[in-house]
Amino acid sequence: MFPVDPSPEARRFVTKAEYVYTRLLQDIVTLRQPADSTLRIDELAREYGVSPIPIREALARLTAERFVVTRPHVGPQVARVDETALHDVFALLAGLESAAAARVVANATAADVEAVEAQLRVIDGAADAEAWAAANTAFHLRIAALARMPLVDDALRLGFTHWGRIRRHFFRQVEAGRQDVAEDEHHAIVDLLHKRDAAGLEAALREHNRGALRAYMALLPS
Repeated sequence: MFPVDPSPEARRFVTKAEYVYTRLLQDIVTLRQPADSTLRIDELAREYGVSPIPIREALARLTAERFVVTRPHVGPQVARVDETALHDVFALLAGLESAAAARVVANATAADVEAVEAQLRVIDGAADAEAWAAANTAFHLRIAALARMPLVDDALRLGFTHWGRIRRHFFRQVEAGRQDVAEDEHHAIVDLLHKRDAAGLEAALREHNRGALRAYMALLPS
């Protein structure tokens, strides 16, 4: 059952439903639970050491976030990943990041820009594709956080979580070429933040996402 002597990981969670949600989301994003796999409540309850109730609560949350779908006569399944999902996530990222640009510029202090630059150096020094992707997400979220718009922050975190699953599903072996282009664009984005160029930053963030979409569309399996 939910650990009587919980691990350090389990101690972080306030409720069993939160514990299950976090673990199951991680399994979905990392493809341990692949697209279209059926999520059987009794099996998940045994695996996570909880009753069926927190499993159902976690599945309801994951359904609302579109990681899980419920199909008639089948039950809950991991949502499919397809070309539409790719368009969907980049529309979300491009819209939110560019919309927040003006407030990012208005709020950013010199220390904030230095923190963004420090995260850029983490990207530049990433040792592999997984480290690069994690650093890239942190870079974008750090910039967006400067807008101080919590709904935008939450939506972006959700969007990047979906992107993590899409990336692993389609592009785990083919990201290197896009990384070089993206890093040049990241440096340009930071330069615009230094210059306090809100219009330029908005345009750069929008094109950064659109360019990524074009690149990944060209790499989709035929």
